[in-house]
Amino acid sequence: MRLKRGVLGFLAFVALPLWAQNTGWLNPSLDFGAFRNPTYAYYDDNLFARGEIGDTHVYYGYRFSIPAEAEILGIEVRLDAWRWPAGVPFYAYLRVQLSGDGGRSWTSAYTAGPLAGYEQTFILGGPTDLWGRTWQPGNFQPQLFMVRLEAVAPRGREVRLDWVAVRVHYRTGLALEIEPGTVDLGTLTLADYDRGYRDLLEAQVVRVTSSTTWALSVAALTPTWRYSGDLPDPKKPCGHLLWRVEHVSGPVSWVETTFVPLATAERTVAQGTAGTAKLSLSFRLIVDYEATWPGTYALDFRYTLISP
Repeated sequence: MRLKRGVLGFLAFVALPLWAQNTGWLNPSLDFGAFRNPTYAYYDDNLFARGEIGDTHVYYGYRFSIPAEAEILGIEVRLDAWRWPAGVPFYAYLRVQLSGDGGRSWTSAYTAGPLAGYEQTFILGGPTDLWGRTWQPGNFQPQLFMVRLEAVAPRGREVRLDWVAVRVHYRTGLALEIEPGTVDLGTLTLADYDRGYRDLLEAQVVRVTSSTTWALSVAALTPTWRYSGDLPDPKKPCGHLLWRVEHVSGPVSWVETTFVPLATAERTVAQGTAGTAKLSLSFRLIVDYEATWPGTYALDFRYTLISP
């Protein structure tokens, strides 16, 4: 068997995500306006605030925890509300506006409704809905971010509100740099076949920059290598490429220090905390006569960086 054509290489496609997060549903702690029993809408319970035609009320004091460098992606407002009396048909709804400057300016209004005679949950906005304006993390201080509600109902009828909660979606920067992006495994020799593998030590350098905890994973994009050559495709499995990681510098809490096979499922390779970390990746190619025939091979895989 002529082995001089046994040239193998792989391409690494690198993901550079900005990981989306959210604050979870948060309760207000302050309010002012015309609703009766307004504090009863602070929590999701069996108590409720009450508003009549034209009544407006402002809820604020939400305790957000959003990193100063975060990018705001969207805002959701949850209203658990209904109309009263339940057995009398009439049209009622709540008009909702947001402020990020303590009430000096307000967004355009969204509408929750029409309200039914029983409690329903209305979620206004969305994970990528900014309510027609731009937001900075500083807009979500307890005294600045406000939700203004207006009750719309016929005279003598009520709008009842059990809970007014807010959830903010944001992302923090996670930068991932790979050098080089493509690694050439070179031409195999008889010694490689006799040994059963070829090692490429410190073949890639990975730099991770994050403002929070992070995890780096690796996954093959296909279960087998691409093959081009004179012989039938041996369908060399992706698991014939193994990798391991060494910690070079920076805030790294754990790395995979033993050679493990690549798979199409994501597998964590390293974890760390806020800051800039440097990792070195080494590869081991399994070489055999059953699945490594003369020809050219390529394997595509990806790195994924997330903030768990």
